[in-house]
Amino acid sequence: MKNALLIICFILTQVSVVSGVVANDLDDLRQELKNLPDSSKLIKLNELLYQNNRNRVFKTYADLLLEEARRQKNDFYKGNALLSIMRYYYSKNPDSLRFYLKQAEPIYLATNRIEDLCRAKGWNIYTLISGGTHDQVIGEVESLKELATRLNYPEGVDMANQALASFYFNIGLKDEGIRLCNEILQGMEERGASRVRRFYLLRLLLNQKPEQEYLFKLDTCIKNCEEEGITQLDAEHSLTYLKHAYHLYSVQYYIACKDSSQAYFHLQKLGELEKRYNMNTERIMAQFLWMSYYNLVGEYDKALVIIDQLKHILLSNKRYNDWVTVEAIRADIYYKMGRGMESAKAYRDSKAVHDSVIQAQYYEDLAKLRTQREVDKLELQSRKLELEAEKSRVRSWIFGSGAIILLLLCGVLGFLAYSRHRYGARLKIAKEKAEEADHLKSAFLANMNHEIRTPLNAIVGFSQVIAEESDIETRREFAKIIQNNNELLQRLIEDVLDISKIESNTLTFVLTDQDLQALMKDLYSIMSLRISENVELQLDDCPRFTLRTDRNRLTQVLANLLTNAIKHTHEGYIRFGYKVAAGEICFYVADTGEGIPEDQLEHVFDRFVKLTEWTTGVGLGLAISKALVAKLGGRMEVCSKQGEGSTFSVIFPV
Repeated sequence: MKNALLIICFILTQVSVVSGVVANDLDDLRQELKNLPDSSKLIKLNELLYQNNRNRVFKTYADLLLEEARRQKNDFYKGNALLSIMRYYYSKNPDSLRFYLKQAEPIYLATNRIEDLCRAKGWNIYTLISGGTHDQVIGEVESLKELATRLNYPEGVDMANQALASFYFNIGLKDEGIRLCNEILQGMEERGASRVRRFYLLRLLLNQKPEQEYLFKLDTCIKNCEEEGITQLDAEHSLTYLKHAYHLYSVQYYIACKDSSQAYFHLQKLGELEKRYNMNTERIMAQFLWMSYYNLVGEYDKALVIIDQLKHILLSNKRYNDWVTVEAIRADIYYKMGRGMESAKAYRDSKAVHDSVIQAQYYEDLAKLRTQREVDKLELQSRKLELEAEKSRVRSWIFGSGAIILLLLCGVLGFLAYSRHRYGARLKIAKEKAEEADHLKSAFLANMNHEIRTPLNAIVGFSQVIAEESDIETRREFAKIIQNNNELLQRLIEDVLDISKIESNTLTFVLTDQDLQALMKDLYSIMSLRISENVELQLDDCPRFTLRTDRNRLTQVLANLLTNAIKHTHEGYIRFGYKVAAGEICFYVADTGEGIPEDQLEHVFDRFVKLTEWTTGVGLGLAISKALVAKLGGRMEVCSKQGEGSTFSVIFPV
């Protein structure tokens, strides 16, 4: 008793010391993280997590990484932390695994981490199988298959089928499970799936029944890795781990075949690997294999020594089913040694423990049934309450429906009254617009009548006198006047046609890459012929630039602006060009002409607007220019001061 208390005190002391060390390390880590930038914090925690992924403190690092990733809203590191946390709860608390799986699924889908999502869903299926929740297994398997198929991830379908095979093994359908595993393995080999995935499947098959065929496939995989210089299949499985598994299953196979020499060979290889690489394997399995080997070769004393060691380990770990198996082997060995009474006692002891385990399982199942019954009662009460609540909702709905119908009737009547009022207002607005349009049309026709008759009269009058004039210079002057009026008349008609096309949305554009320097020089050459003697036409230096636009329409807009400037500038200069800045290109035409009165600036782009009655044209040039620029994706601006001049700008995004 005294020794037991001393052992307990020692264990508690060691636990408290380890806990204190871990707490101190975490405090130091938190202090270190405070001095790091945010991105470095995540990298540091992620490295610590993967460096300690086989250490018992990795869950702490996973929690810290998840906390920091949530704070920084970083889905990548959130996904890493959640995967480690789910792996931790996989064998400890399935409900917690499912809780974190709900959080991880949208993150993995958003970041296209399909493999991690399928793996976590596979873990969930295995917990349902081991927990006996068989009614949910098939549904989860089909759900995982559907997800993997939809996302075009065949490995996910393999994971689902592998979980289904484990389910078959669990419920005793061994042949169906082996058949399904072989189908999966064949598909993996045809598709060239990764070696580690094929190893998972071979391990599942070998756990059920070690066969020469599967051992050969595992041995071939190991040799291929050695030939290619591969020492690590993934983060969790090294080539040494595969070799250890191969020798482990080989021992089981050859013991089952009663081939003692091969069994001993692989036992020796197993021991060499564990000693050479200091592998932290479960010693119970190795001792069980040595016990089986000594039983096979008839070295019963050695087998009994191992059985005594296993009895202590298994009972201390509460592995009663395994202890029953070992005691049955002890009884068999005693029988072979001719020690009948000891054999009977060992058999009786194993039978008693087996009955106790069965009884404990029975009471556990009974407790589950009682719990389920209580849950069913609560569900029944909940449904009754829901039914009463539904009745109350129906009554409330009936009363509410009457009130809603009444409100709807009032609303309909109000809507009808409002609609009549709104219809009347629209009619009034439409009438005003029609009258305004009629007025504009009349004004337009009057303007057009005046503007067209003016050049026509000049053309007709001078055409008559030019034939009677004998002086060559005078005739040339008359011909020039006729030509100018012809051009004016043609421009008036083109403006009317353009405004008509714009209104009917039939204007077409041909977009090509244009060298703006060349375009500006062409404009300068044309406009310099129209400039008066007292006005200087200036083209600013422009950077070389290529713009994708309709050359004719852009030229039309700039020519309109330059023509207006020529009309209203009698002395000084007209300067034009373009400049590129802040993602935009700005064409400009500046003059030192009459300027625009402030009260007319906001109407200068309207149709039929002229500064004075004596200005030539019908006032469509700027309206057409603005519409063309808008169609090309730009905008127009103007700034002016009466008596000092105006600046018109045409701006396009680039």
